[in-house]
Amino acid sequence: MDTKEKDRIKKSRGKKGEDYACDFLKKQGYRIAERNFRCKIGEIDIIALDGEYICFVEVKARTRTDYGMPRDAVDVRKQHKLIRCAQLYLKLHPGYVQRFSPRMDIVEILYRDDGVFARHTPNAFSNG
Repeated sequence: MDTKEKDRIKKSRGKKGEDYACDFLKKQGYRIAERNFRCKIGEIDIIALDGEYICFVEVKARTRTDYGMPRDAVDVRKQHKLIRCAQLYLKLHPGYVQRFSPRMDIVEILYRDDGVFARHTPNAFSNG
């Protein structure tokens, strides 16, 4: 399998993981405000509303845990990038700042032989 094919499969798995995460969050009562917010700093997979919170959600989908759980891929560097993206998003959407407190969440998706496993970690890292 060449690099382009691997990239295509990875991108497809990521899209499916984000779709699954959106459905999972909706079933928990979240409202999806936006998906795939892109800026020069990076991307936020899902922006969702949960009560008094605006949640900036990073989705990590994996088929294996050889190198740890999916959330382990959200290292400090990635966290800082996500926080900066969230800050920019809030500058562009000031109405949210007045109505919601920001929160950084992670949704992990594990594809297993016996189905799909999802775990949501609210307030997974500091947004300060």
